Amino acid sequence: MTLSRQDTITMAKAKRRSSSAGDETRARILQATLTTLKDEGIVGTSARAIARTGDFNQALIFYHFGSVDDAIVAAVDVMSERRMSHHRAALEAATTLRELVDVARALHHDDTANDNMTVLTQAFAGAAGDPVMGPKLYAALAEWSEMVTESIGRVLVDTPIGALVPVEQLGQGISALFLGIELMA
Repeated sequence: MTLSRQDTITMAKAKRRSSSAGDETRARILQATLTTLKDEGIVGTSARAIARTGDFNQALIFYHFGSVDDAIVAAVDVMSERRMSHHRAALEAATTLRELVDVARALHHDDTANDNMTVLTQAFAGAAGDPVMGPKLYAALAEWSEMVTESIGRVLVDTPIGALVPVEQLGQGISALFLGIELMA
C-alpha cells in the first residue's frame, strides 16, 4: 500500500501531536511527583498519591517512567536542571570567598523557602540503602559538587590559601554537608 503525500503529512502531524501530548503528560507527572514528595514525604509518595495530586491515571506513571522510583529520579533531575542554571549564574558572579559564602547562603535560603531542599532530602531519604535509586540520585549530586568545587577553586586560585586548600575535597564536603544538614533537620 502506497500512502499519498497528504496521508503522510497527516500521519506526521498526528505523531507530533502525540509526542507533544506525551511530553505534556510527562511534565504533569514530574510536577505531581515533586509536589507529592514535598507534601506527603517519601513515605506518602506512591503511584496512587502522585496520580491523585496530578489528577491523572496512575498507570501513566508506569507507562512513562517504568516505576515510581524512576519518576522520582526524573523529577529530581528536572528540578536540579532548573535550579542549576540559576545557581551557576549566581555563583559565577562571586569573586571573593566572602561573596561566595553570601551567595551560597542566599541560594540555600531560596531553595529552602521554595521547598526544593524538602523534595531533595525526601528523595534521598527514600534512596538510602536502595542499590538502584541511590546511585541514580547520587549521580545527580555529583554535578552539584563539581559546580561548588569549580566556584571554590575560582575564588581561591589567586589567594594565599589557594594552594593549601584541597579544593575538590572541600567542594564534595560542602555538598554533602548541605544535604546532611537538611536530612537531619
